[in-house]
Amino acid sequence: MKKYIPFAFVVFVACDEKPVQVSVEIEKDVEWTKTMEYAVDLNSVFHEDLNDEDFSDVSPLTEQLIADVLAGKLKARDRFSDDILSIEAAQDLLRFTDTLWFEEPETGDTRMEIVERDYTTDYYGLTFREQWSYNSNGSIIDRKIIGLAPRIPVYSSQGGILRGYTSVFWVNYE
Repeated sequence: MKKYIPFAFVVFVACDEKPVQVSVEIEKDVEWTKTMEYAVDLNSVFHEDLNDEDFSDVSPLTEQLIADVLAGKLKARDRFSDDILSIEAAQDLLRFTDTLWFEEPETGDTRMEIVERDYTTDYYGLTFREQWSYNSNGSIIDRKIIGLAPRIPVYSSQGGILRGYTSVFWVNYE
C-alpha cells in the first residue's frame, strides 16, 4: 500500500491543474512561392500577348542579352552546374562547328557535311525562369524574372533533323 502513495500524490496534483490552452494562430496572409520556367519562341502563336503585340517578339531582348554577355556586362552561367562561364566559353556555346552525316537513299553512300553555326545573331527565343508568389490577402500573384536563357535549335547528327530547342546558358537576375 505504501508503494501507491506517490502515485496518489501525482494524481491529486494532476487533477488540480488547469488545462493549458493551446493557441493556434492561422496566418491569414500566407504566401506561396514557386519557381517557374517556360520558353517563348520568336513569333510564336502559342505565346502571343493579345493585349500587346510587341511583347510577343522577344527578339530585341534576346539580341541585347547575348550582346551584353559577349561584352562582359552580364555573367553567363552553365545551365547544368550554374558555374560562371567566361566570355569565350559563352561565345563557344553560341558559335561552333557541327558535323552532319547524310545517307544517300539511292546508293546507300554516306556523306559528311560540316556546318558552321552562329547563334549570336540567329537565335530562336528565350527561356524565362520566374519566381511566382501568391498572396492570399487580396489574391495577388507577383512574378519576378530571376533568370533568362537564349534558346537555340538542336539538330541530329544523322541527317540534320531538327530535334528541338535548348537553353544555351543562364543569366541570373537575383
